Amino acid sequence: MLYQGLLRPLFFKLDCETAHHLAHLAGVLAGPVWPVLSGFFTYSGDDLKQNLAGVELANPVGLAAGFDKNGLLAPSLGSLGFGFAEIGSVTARASKGNPKPRCFRLPADEALINRMGLNGDGADVVAARLVRCRFSLPLGINIAKTNDPDIQGDAAVEDILYTYRQVRDLPVSFLTINTSCPNTTDGIMEETRELAIILHEIAKDSGRRLPVFVKLSPDSTPQLIEDIVACASETGVAGLICGNTTVSRAGLITDGAALSRIGNGGLSGRPLKPLALALVRAVFKLKTAEQVIVACGGISSGDDAYDFVRAGANAVQLYTGLVYQGPTLPRDINSQLSRLLKRDKITLQEAVGISA
Repeated sequence: MLYQGLLRPLFFKLDCETAHHLAHLAGVLAGPVWPVLSGFFTYSGDDLKQNLAGVELANPVGLAAGFDKNGLLAPSLGSLGFGFAEIGSVTARASKGNPKPRCFRLPADEALINRMGLNGDGADVVAARLVRCRFSLPLGINIAKTNDPDIQGDAAVEDILYTYRQVRDLPVSFLTINTSCPNTTDGIMEETRELAIILHEIAKDSGRRLPVFVKLSPDSTPQLIEDIVACASETGVAGLICGNTTVSRAGLITDGAALSRIGNGGLSGRPLKPLALALVRAVFKLKTAEQVIVACGGISSGDDAYDFVRAGANAVQLYTGLVYQGPTLPRDINSQLSRLLKRDKITLQEAVGISA
């Protein structure tokens, strides 16, 4: 209530990106204090423990890529109630991203539109930072192609593989290949040939075998989903992240004129749930029995998380829900999810895919 009654109105007086930077900076500066406050933000219980492709999680609620692009919050996130987190997207080259303004709130829809454009410090800097970092929870790294239209074909493959080589030996728990960012010059990676080469090269690597995930877009066609899941299965990919932001504006309450002023970008938040849920259901039918699904999109309550688990997700990720609900959201979702499982007299593992 403190967040929604006091802090959120103050944050919402600022433009979207400035508010994000202030929240992120506060999280970094308060690092030494988070362990002391962790009891307020975390859910305690063994009923939500989950194994995600060999990674042991205290609970199935994670922080999605995009909030902590450069790994600055890695030492503190475990005190904020998350079971795991994903940083990035990390790209081979540092980038300032797209021109500002590039992030916009849609309060009536509890949504955001962003066209950040993969801004970040670059693989070399992020790797140097994380190699000496002590993580507070299982951490994954999301990697993507540098946002440069001149990087195409074999150069695009090498661009992503460069980032992979920089991060593969870090003490992280998993790696995600992002095929789904709508806010770059390339958009969704519809060239499955490039993805296949990348995944085959990673599979051939004789070094450390990190679990690899592939992140899909909710805007993908059924054929593209089928092709990517088939490629992922063939190359030993451990799981699929479903999904990312959408370019769709269907069903929004926000006035059309306001949407026109905002322009292009990826939509996230509550309106994304039906698309992300449909993606989870589609992927659950196509994946192998061993592969896992992480749901991402429109999750802001325990009921939402339970819907995704029952549709086939082993874990979920949050981002935009935190903007509207505040930092106690992971605790609240975990607590609500636990009650729902008790109500239905099933375990978390038994609930996965029960309604698929």
